[in-house]
Amino acid sequence: MRGGLRPHHSKTFIYIMRRILFAALAAMSVLTVSAQLEVTSAGNVIAGTQLKSNNSTWNLGLQSGVTSSSQFPMAVGLYGRSDCSSSSGLIFGVMGVATNTAGSCGYGVTGCLNNTTMTGAGVLGSLEHEGTMGLPGRYAGFFSGNTKVIGAFEATTITATSDLRLKENITSLESREGSTLDKVLNMNVVEYNFKKKLPSVILPDSVSEEEMVKRLGIDTEKRHIGLIAQELKELYPNLVEEGQDGYLSVNYIELVPVLIRSIQELKQELDEVKGATEDARMSRGDVSSVSTVRSNGNILYQNTPNPFKEKTFIRFRLADDAKESAVCIFDMSGKLLKKLPVSSGMESVAVNGYELGEGMFLYTLLVNGREVDTKRMILSH
Repeated sequence: MRGGLRPHHSKTFIYIMRRILFAALAAMSVLTVSAQLEVTSAGNVIAGTQLKSNNSTWNLGLQSGVTSSSQFPMAVGLYGRSDCSSSSGLIFGVMGVATNTAGSCGYGVTGCLNNTTMTGAGVLGSLEHEGTMGLPGRYAGFFSGNTKVIGAFEATTITATSDLRLKENITSLESREGSTLDKVLNMNVVEYNFKKKLPSVILPDSVSEEEMVKRLGIDTEKRHIGLIAQELKELYPNLVEEGQDGYLSVNYIELVPVLIRSIQELKQELDEVKGATEDARMSRGDVSSVSTVRSNGNILYQNTPNPFKEKTFIRFRLADDAKESAVCIFDMSGKLLKKLPVSSGMESVAVNGYELGEGMFLYTLLVNGREVDTKRMILSH
């Protein structure tokens, strides 16, 4: 068998040729049956007849022609699913990364709802149902389940679901024990910076959390104004949520009705003050014939701070001809508690909280035996 193949080599050769021939016939069959599959010379794969465009490039393009007429129709253009048995593995159903070049605009993943009569969402995120839920409207993005954003979240309008048809066990906030206004006055408003941390994110040991915060564009130098969740929880526990990462957050949207209710209570107290002021003027012996004068350079200002705990300052301005002037402090029944003489060379008087006790008080500026103005102040412990 000189110059030819030995028997076992010949069998191997025939087997290999059969495999090659079978693969070639299979490929020809696919290309013949489905002419929508195209592999370009650059190695790009395009599936679909409507994908070619002078302004777009695909490494893998897919035009879905799937239709369904079943009772619950569902057409899937591209379905990705990953499973991992490792307890520390990362699983991606679909992962998109766009690498930036000069002057370009990239999108890792995009979704668009083109048909104007179609309901649904351009991007659907759900913890259940694998995207098979129906939606009654049209949304650019729809998320079913808790959603978290690290960094700034910007929106033209932010609303919270508040339809009566979705509520039960409704009670008025005024039926709760204690004053809403008192609780609001006890809220500690603070100014602060965020630490260079990424809650809810587990980074590899090789990645610096501080560097990642910088790369994400999170401004930790910016000063913020708000409440401390642990403190607010003592007053309104329902306005504080504990996340899956263990950190607390404040529901500032539902805090707005609490502020509205406190304003309503304040309005009721002011109405009571107005009525009490008229009664008090009739019962104050030293100012029984007081008439109100708000001119000639005599002005009474609101005390600061108000409400106060330890000390507050009552500011005023007196005309040069002011004589026998005083700041008088009354309780809500009209009883005179303190009378502080003042003169045109003074601008304010200090009032210590321990001298009055907790509650609401009236203070009046008297000039030449006549009332310039009366205001209200609150002492809270």
